[in-house]
Amino acid sequence: MERNQAGRSWIAKALLFSVSASFAGMLSGAALGAAGILLPFEVRVAVASLLALAAVFIGSLEMLGIRVRLPQLDRETPQRWLNKGALTWALLNGVSLGVGTTSRIGFWLWYIIPLGAFLFADPALGAAIYGAYSLVRGGAVWMLILGATTGLLGEDWEDRFVLRMPTAQTIAACQLFLIGLAGTIAIGL
Repeated sequence: MERNQAGRSWIAKALLFSVSASFAGMLSGAALGAAGILLPFEVRVAVASLLALAAVFIGSLEMLGIRVRLPQLDRETPQRWLNKGALTWALLNGVSLGVGTTSRIGFWLWYIIPLGAFLFADPALGAAIYGAYSLVRGGAVWMLILGATTGLLGEDWEDRFVLRMPTAQTIAACQLFLIGLAGTIAIGL
């Protein structure tokens, strides 16, 4: 973020980003949890069963290095938001990244978040599930700021993060596989 930054501290922008991401995730999770109530329990169990098996299958393929294309909006947040001011950018970007579906996702593991919130059919649990995800995603900015401003991350930290993407994909695939396996065991498949 380089444009339109005059007079705004990094702390205010990062705080607004983190809070808006967390709040957007909590609202999304609560809405999904409330919507899940509309499906009968038996239907939710059947859907969860199919999704658990799909998680095991996709996780297995991804662990083997076979990338399965993600259904997503593969895009960054709009650059024009930078021209609306630093705090407005932080708010809009936080909401967009906190919800997750409006930007690049990158990992199949992410789909556990909204599906879990929906299938548990509990607004409070949905808010907790999605809110925890959004808090981590929105809170990561603090580690990046701390690392970049203190020099702890080094000068080429952005390049190293990008180079570690295949490792991150493999870790996420393992987690997806294990969650799918746990789901199949819990459901009794």
